[in-house]
Amino acid sequence: MRAILAALLVLGSVQIVQAADCSPLRIENTVKMMPLGATNQIVVPITLNGLEKKFVIDTGGGFSAVSQATVKQLGIPQYRSNYVTSNLYGEDSDSFVQVHEVILGNAKNSRVQLQVMGNFGHPEDQVPFDGILATGMFLHDDIDFDFGAERVNFFSADHCEGRVVYWPHQVLSVIPITLERSHLDVPVMLDGHPLRATIDTGAPYTSMILSRARTKLNFSPDAPSAGDVPKDVPDRQIYPRRFSSLSFDGVTVQNPLVVIQPLKFGGGKTDDATLASRAEHRDDEENRLSADMIIGMDILQHLHIYIAKRESRLYVTEATPGESVLFKPVAALAK
Repeated sequence: MRAILAALLVLGSVQIVQAADCSPLRIENTVKMMPLGATNQIVVPITLNGLEKKFVIDTGGGFSAVSQATVKQLGIPQYRSNYVTSNLYGEDSDSFVQVHEVILGNAKNSRVQLQVMGNFGHPEDQVPFDGILATGMFLHDDIDFDFGAERVNFFSADHCEGRVVYWPHQVLSVIPITLERSHLDVPVMLDGHPLRATIDTGAPYTSMILSRARTKLNFSPDAPSAGDVPKDVPDRQIYPRRFSSLSFDGVTVQNPLVVIQPLKFGGGKTDDATLASRAEHRDDEENRLSADMIIGMDILQHLHIYIAKRESRLYVTEATPGESVLFKPVAALAK
């Protein structure tokens, strides 16, 4: 399968002219993404010790994790971690498991360590997914999220610089990436205000830190909001607001909904916990490492994004519904 996919890219059906001193774009793996019920989240099929499961694929995650319910099914021992972690559901973890065999698409890995979380904020018998797959573990691959085709593709990072956009598009943005503890931060413009945003495929909706909205947007909860947004939750300081535009240096999303609220970036219940996130302690909202906002799947699902690791660039276009050009017959592409 890998040889067939690679051949499709090299053939004239995908017009990427290569320089003589660099390698052509080469696909290594591809996995079909699946919508997660009525939420905006996506999951991918993954096999743990022969047991088929569904994991959220997460560009905003600092570590990969598995639910307590899945650990029980696997029947494998847990080991004490050297640190305590906390997820956005308020669950802490101080243990991990080592899975003998993990299969994702055509990739097989052995002795994979996964942090053990609770059940991601759900009752044990109602957990909608079985774990979180942080993209930080794919350190040597480019990652291509084709949300129109509902595929995530993994490409070799050894290719000609700038020659990665194999799909048809109208507008292309090329944006510098800042890697901050496995998080992908990019510059964006929200109603003309320059901000730093985290690309987070694990987040169902787009949000902004309340304190940053106040200082950078002069936001006030007392200002009137449009009628087509969810209601405020003042006791929890949650304020959904509709903005005019969110721009990725050329690719613009019109009328985005942004939930303005306090955001905390992990941590353990004790201040001396070592964290797998940007927070220095649990209540650290003002952490200097955190971005101003999180771009969630409510916006990302309308885009096609290619993460070029060695280039430290994000290539962004609009999403095109239907199967990817990578998997269409060559004859059809020639028409």
